[in-house]
Amino acid sequence: MAAPEKPAAWPGLQAERDGVGYDAKKIANIARELRDAMKPINGSGYGENQGSIHDLQTYGSLKDVRDHLASIRDFQAGETFQATLAKAHQEFLNAYGDVLENFDIAIALVEAGAGTYQATDVANQGG
Repeated sequence: MAAPEKPAAWPGLQAERDGVGYDAKKIANIARELRDAMKPINGSGYGENQGSIHDLQTYGSLKDVRDHLASIRDFQAGETFQATLAKAHQEFLNAYGDVLENFDIAIALVEAGAGTYQATDVANQGG
Protein backbone atom coordinates (compact mmCIF):
# COMPACT_ATOMS: atom_id res chain seq x y z
CA MET A 1 0.00 0.00 0.00
CA ALA A 2 1.44 3.36 -1.03
CA ALA A 3 1.86 6.20 1.44
CA PRO A 4 -0.93 8.78 1.31
CA GLU A 5 -0.24 11.97 -0.60
CA LYS A 6 -0.14 15.21 1.34
CA PRO A 7 -2.72 17.81 0.36
CA ALA A 8 -1.43 20.55 -1.93
CA ALA A 9 -2.43 23.33 0.49
CA TRP A 10 -1.25 21.84 3.79
CA PRO A 11 -0.83 24.82 6.18
CA GLY A 12 2.46 25.19 8.01
CA LEU A 13 4.73 23.30 5.62
CA GLN A 14 6.40 26.52 4.61
CA ALA A 15 6.58 28.62 7.75
CA GLU A 16 7.56 31.92 6.15
CA ARG A 17 4.86 31.68 3.50
CA ASP A 18 2.09 30.63 5.91
CA GLY A 19 3.06 33.05 8.69
CA VAL A 20 3.63 30.24 11.20
CA GLY A 21 5.76 31.42 14.06
CA TYR A 22 6.58 30.58 17.63
CA ASP A 23 8.15 32.19 20.64
CA ALA A 24 9.92 29.77 22.98
CA LYS A 25 9.63 32.17 25.92
CA LYS A 26 5.87 32.57 25.42
CA ILE A 27 5.45 28.80 25.22
CA ALA A 28 7.46 28.37 28.43
CA ASN A 29 5.34 31.08 30.09
CA ILE A 30 2.17 29.25 29.04
CA ALA A 31 3.46 26.07 30.67
CA ARG A 32 4.33 27.99 33.85
CA GLU A 33 0.85 29.58 33.92
CA LEU A 34 -0.76 26.16 33.44
CA ARG A 35 1.28 24.76 36.34
CA ASP A 36 0.22 27.69 38.53
CA ALA A 37 -3.43 27.18 37.56
CA MET A 38 -3.20 23.51 38.52
CA LYS A 39 -1.74 24.14 42.01
CA PRO A 40 -5.08 24.62 43.79
CA ILE A 41 -6.48 21.53 42.09
CA ASN A 42 -3.62 19.17 42.80
CA GLY A 43 -2.94 20.65 46.24
CA SER A 44 0.65 21.69 45.50
CA GLY A 45 1.73 24.20 48.10
CA TYR A 46 -1.76 25.40 48.86
CA GLY A 47 -2.86 23.05 51.64
CA GLU A 48 -6.51 22.12 51.59
CA ASN A 49 -8.36 23.93 48.82
CA GLN A 50 -11.92 23.30 47.80
CA GLY A 51 -11.85 21.06 44.77
CA SER A 52 -8.32 19.82 45.36
CA ILE A 53 -7.51 16.13 45.38
CA HIS A 54 -6.83 16.44 49.12
CA ASP A 55 -10.23 18.06 49.65
CA LEU A 56 -11.90 15.23 47.77
CA GLN A 57 -10.00 12.60 49.77
CA THR A 58 -10.90 14.24 53.07
CA TYR A 59 -14.46 15.46 52.58
CA GLY A 60 -15.77 13.56 49.58
CA SER A 61 -15.83 10.15 51.21
CA LEU A 62 -19.14 10.68 53.06
CA LYS A 63 -17.50 8.84 55.94
CA ASP A 64 -20.07 10.02 58.48
CA VAL A 65 -22.91 8.72 56.30
CA ARG A 66 -21.11 5.44 55.68
CA ASP A 67 -20.36 4.99 59.38
CA HIS A 68 -23.99 5.66 60.25
CA LEU A 69 -25.21 3.15 57.67
CA ALA A 70 -22.75 0.56 58.95
CA SER A 71 -23.99 1.07 62.52
CA ILE A 72 -27.58 0.08 61.69
CA ARG A 73 -28.04 -3.60 62.49
CA ASP A 74 -29.87 -5.94 60.16
CA PHE A 75 -30.09 -3.37 57.36
CA GLN A 76 -28.72 -5.18 54.31
CA ALA A 77 -29.60 -2.33 51.92
CA GLY A 78 -27.67 0.08 54.16
CA GLU A 79 -24.60 -2.16 54.13
CA THR A 80 -24.80 -2.42 50.36
CA PHE A 81 -25.24 1.34 49.96
CA GLN A 82 -22.35 2.01 52.34
CA ALA A 83 -20.09 -0.26 50.27
CA THR A 84 -21.28 1.42 47.06
CA LEU A 85 -20.47 4.87 48.45
CA ALA A 86 -16.97 3.73 49.42
CA LYS A 87 -16.36 2.18 46.00
CA ALA A 88 -17.72 5.25 44.16
CA HIS A 89 -15.49 7.54 46.22
CA GLN A 90 -12.42 5.45 45.39
CA GLU A 91 -13.29 5.33 41.69
CA PHE A 92 -13.79 9.09 41.62
CA LEU A 93 -10.41 9.59 43.34
CA ASN A 94 -8.80 7.33 40.74
CA ALA A 95 -10.38 9.26 37.87
CA TYR A 96 -9.41 12.60 39.46
CA GLY A 97 -5.85 11.36 39.87
CA ASP A 98 -5.74 10.25 36.24
CA VAL A 99 -6.93 13.69 35.10
CA LEU A 100 -4.26 15.41 37.20
CA GLU A 101 -1.59 13.07 35.85
CA ASN A 102 -2.70 13.70 32.25
CA PHE A 103 -2.66 17.47 32.79
CA ASP A 104 0.85 17.16 34.23
CA ILE A 105 1.98 15.17 31.17
CA ALA A 106 0.40 17.72 28.82
CA ILE A 107 2.15 20.60 30.60
CA ALA A 108 5.46 18.71 30.49
CA LEU A 109 5.01 18.31 26.74
CA VAL A 110 4.42 22.06 26.36
CA GLU A 111 7.59 22.68 28.42
CA ALA A 112 9.53 20.22 26.25
CA GLY A 113 8.25 21.99 23.13
CA ALA A 114 9.47 25.30 24.49
CA GLY A 115 12.88 23.76 25.11
CA THR A 116 12.98 22.33 21.60
CA TYR A 117 12.09 25.68 20.07
CA GLN A 118 14.68 27.42 22.24
CA ALA A 119 17.38 24.95 21.13
CA THR A 120 16.29 25.43 17.50
CA ASP A 121 16.58 29.22 17.89
CA VAL A 122 20.09 28.86 19.31
CA ALA A 123 21.12 26.50 16.51
CA ASN A 124 19.67 28.79 13.84
CA GLN A 125 21.56 31.74 15.27
CA GLY A 126 24.79 29.79 15.00
CA GLY A 127 25.54 29.45 18.65
